[in-house]
Amino acid sequence: MDNTQSDFDQAYWASQPPEVASAFGPASTLNDDDRATRAQQLAQQGFTIDIPIMAWKWDPYLVMTMRLNFGYTWVPAALQPPIMVAPGLSFPGEPSYNPNNPPAGSIPVSVNIQDYPPYAAPPSPVPPAPTVEDPVGVQAIGNLYLSVPGESYSDGAQYTDSRGTFVKHVAITPFGRNNYWEKIS
Repeated sequence: MDNTQSDFDQAYWASQPPEVASAFGPASTLNDDDRATRAQQLAQQGFTIDIPIMAWKWDPYLVMTMRLNFGYTWVPAALQPPIMVAPGLSFPGEPSYNPNNPPAGSIPVSVNIQDYPPYAAPPSPVPPAPTVEDPVGVQAIGNLYLSVPGESYSDGAQYTDSRGTFVKHVAITPFGRNNYWEKIS
């Protein structure tokens, strides 16, 4: 599938996290100094920042095409060490470019729109279920005790604390489910 420059650029910006797309995408109103400052801030926060595209406002499709033409399969992101020797060259004492071993966090080089899926926010972490340290509440009457809200022990479960040993009862009544603890020792 052939990509147009416009299609690619739209896909590129749609694949970026909102913080990056709003700061550097087509709708950005930042001036050059503010772009550089924001690029540094976002890089320090862990975002992958492509300096020529994001800080210098170069076109994503043209930059990626140029990189491909020069043999790059990856380039360093902001705050990563620069590439010392271009692909296909070698110099004594200098590390050669390894197209098959990009460093973690580097920027893949591609003009394939499929390599730029729309950004999907990571799922919100599910808060852990509240843990009830002591599921037995206050004494209701005699040897019967209330259940603590949020406890999830099953019918017949036993629990021991400094007050004694309790067995849980779950009773289904016309008024709904009723949970309580019975002190057995």
